[in-house]
Amino acid sequence: MRKERKLELMIPPEVPQKYMDKMQGKYAANFVVLVTSGHELFARCFHRYSKGDVREVQRYAFAKDGAVRYGRDERDKWVARTELREPVFYYTHGYGADNSYTVLGWEAVVGSDMKYSEVTAYTGRLIVSYLCLYCRHPNIEYLTKAGYLCAFEEYVRGYWGYYPNALRVDGRINLKTNNLLKMLGLNRTEFKALAGREQLYPTYMIWRDRFPKLSPDDLILLYDAFGSDFTGAERTVYHTGLTAVRIAKYLVDKDIRCYDYEDHIKQCLSLGYDLHDTAYSLPHDFYAFHQRSSAMVKYNTDKLMDEAFAENYDKRKVLEYRMGNLIAIQPSSCDDIIREGREQKHCVGGYAERHAYGKLHIMFIRKVSEPDKPYYTMEVSADGRIVQCRGYCNDRGKDKPLTVLAFEKEYQAYLDEIFNKRRKTA
Repeated sequence: MRKERKLELMIPPEVPQKYMDKMQGKYAANFVVLVTSGHELFARCFHRYSKGDVREVQRYAFAKDGAVRYGRDERDKWVARTELREPVFYYTHGYGADNSYTVLGWEAVVGSDMKYSEVTAYTGRLIVSYLCLYCRHPNIEYLTKAGYLCAFEEYVRGYWGYYPNALRVDGRINLKTNNLLKMLGLNRTEFKALAGREQLYPTYMIWRDRFPKLSPDDLILLYDAFGSDFTGAERTVYHTGLTAVRIAKYLVDKDIRCYDYEDHIKQCLSLGYDLHDTAYSLPHDFYAFHQRSSAMVKYNTDKLMDEAFAENYDKRKVLEYRMGNLIAIQPSSCDDIIREGREQKHCVGGYAERHAYGKLHIMFIRKVSEPDKPYYTMEVSADGRIVQCRGYCNDRGKDKPLTVLAFEKEYQAYLDEIFNKRRKTA
């Protein structure tokens, strides 16, 4: 956008009083108000301080000839900025600045140059970045219309807290064309196979790169069986000598999770079974076989492992958590983990050594009223991501309780705070 044009758009239209009223209140909060003047769309960004004061911190203008961001200089004067990015409502040199925001005035989009942007269909959190991106690449409209919201990636940039503050398009997307198939790099058969499951696109493309000769339906089958565990799939192929598709069909038909199958493979290897024999690699009753082999595997806790466990015990105290009637507590010994697997009839015992050495974290989910009774068992990765949370017999044949699902969501947010803070201080 030309310099003269940026100066022309620097003064936005007034914010309607109804939106000024909506921004009133207590506690810190952020707002983006969309308003129009002619065909240009403006975003006025306000921060409400904890005591209730409301101050405009940034402005944006979106037009056919581009987008521009405005901020205040050291004299508190509005000036055009060179970088197009998400608004920063509140600066802090510590951790935890919340730059998420509520959008007001969506109806302004309809009468503006952004009316075809499909921004109202975008379900991500970076609305301003989406509009900036649309001004540079109007053809992203086709992606959004077709349901390929997975093509937009939100990521954290900088050090202003852990909230995503930048938006980019998947590197596989060809933004030099308006032809949707060419944009996605798909043929008609693939596009049809992904209809209704467009969110699989990024993972589908990786599976296609790894197995270029497979049909779209078989590639989707691999996703259904293994998700994005590409190396896990390759390991099972290596150890069994079977094709990835045959293993995937077995897992999907038997409703077996890939984590459980990988544990099964490890146990068979430790017991010396010939995995090229399908009686072992593809047992008819998988869970019965897995239960028997779990009982046969000896989980030894040697002195070094016990020392490592003790060293990491205090470090894991921060991972303990309570929400309502549920708590997350750490095991007090490797034997606790083995006992948990035995009583819950799942294979968590095999994770004891990795837990001891800090390669992952096993947490016991308990009811506050029954802290010593196994309820759910959780695996948390070394970087703070909940990998799995299983109940008795791996929840086979029953749905996970809503209270546990809600706990997982809250606990993951808690873990995000802890591990993002660690990364910043590392």
